[in-house]
Amino acid sequence: MIDDPSRSTVVAWYDTLPDDLALLVGQVQASAGRLLGDAFTARDPAQVHATVIGVERAAAPFDLSPLAAHLRAALSPPWTIRFGGFPAGDRRLLSRGLSLHDRTFGVYGDKVVLVGWPVVAGAPQRTLADARLSCADLGVTHRYGDDPDVYLVVGEAAGVPTERVAAVRRELALGGVDVTLSFDDLSLVTYDDPALPRASTTWRPL
Repeated sequence: MIDDPSRSTVVAWYDTLPDDLALLVGQVQASAGRLLGDAFTARDPAQVHATVIGVERAAAPFDLSPLAAHLRAALSPPWTIRFGGFPAGDRRLLSRGLSLHDRTFGVYGDKVVLVGWPVVAGAPQRTLADARLSCADLGVTHRYGDDPDVYLVVGEAAGVPTERVAAVRRELALGGVDVTLSFDDLSLVTYDDPALPRASTTWRPL
């Protein structure tokens, strides 16, 4: 039971990224530093995470058990999440109206983000969007609605030229990295700062 869910969220891979994803995040941060220049500041890999579903808008007190059971069932068997490897023109799945190539890396506001999607036999799926939408039956609504994205903030930047962002996307399109996402990768985090720095964040397995 969560007495006050207004500062709690369910995330994947908090504190320790899987080896392949940690390597990719490091490579993306290096590419961003090279191509975006001094405007880019990398985040500590220990706070890089993917939000699965926020519970901030749930009614208090909030019983976490049904949500945990729902996510355990959704992630059985575990999903494969692919980051990168989506060529320009691939429109099998859209994210916010854009191709996965155009959404796989971007600067939104001051956030530098790497985005991946569940895949089956290499084909992108709506799996996460459907899981998030069905959480509404448990009193939890996803902030971004019909959203298939596995979204990692890897740093902050400001005033970045569009062509430099496109250069990072082109590098990512050259090869994808597949990462397993299982229920055991999920944590409930409670935070003061939504960037989830470890010093002011508490977390526990879901």
